[in-house]
Amino acid sequence: MNYALEYFKQHFLAVLIGVVGFLSAIVTMFINTETSISIKWLIFLIFISSIILFLLISFVIELLKNKSFDDNINRFKLKYLNKQTDKGEVFLNKSSVNFEYGDVIKIYYLDKDKIEVFIGIGIIEHIQIQQNICHVDFLWKNKINDEIKDVYFSLKINKDELKSLMNKEY
Repeated sequence: MNYALEYFKQHFLAVLIGVVGFLSAIVTMFINTETSISIKWLIFLIFISSIILFLLISFVIELLKNKSFDDNINRFKLKYLNKQTDKGEVFLNKSSVNFEYGDVIKIYYLDKDKIEVFIGIGIIEHIQIQQNICHVDFLWKNKINDEIKDVYFSLKINKDELKSLMNKEY
C-alpha cells in the first residue's frame, strides 16, 4: 500500500491524465452524452471527489506514520536482571541495537505517566552476544528500585547530564 501511495504522489499528473482518459472512454462507450449533459458533470464530480479523498487518505497516513513514539521507545528496551558483577550491573538487551564494548548509554525508566526518570549513565563493559546480555559499569547512577524491571536506554547524552558527570568527584 505504501509503495502505491508513493508512486501516485510522484506521478500525480500522469495518473490524473490516465484516469481522465479512462473515465472519458467509459462514458462515451455506454452513455449517449449528447442527450444528457448532466452525466458528464456527474462523472466530473466523482473524479474530483476521488482526488480529494485520495489526498485526505494520504494525509492521514502521513500523520499516523509520525505518531510512533511508543514504538520507538519499545525498540530501545533493556531488562534489569538485578545482578551485580565485577564488570557492572547486568541487563538483558531486548532491542535491535547491538552494543559494542565501550559504548556510553543513558538508562532511564518510564513512570506511570510515561515521563522519563533518569537512572544513570554507564559504559558497556562486557557483552554476552549469545544470551543478549550486557554488563553496564555506571559512571553516574541514581538508586534503582528493585520493582523496576523494564528500563530503556538512549545513545544520546544531553549537555546538562554531561556537565554533571564531569563535575562529579570520584
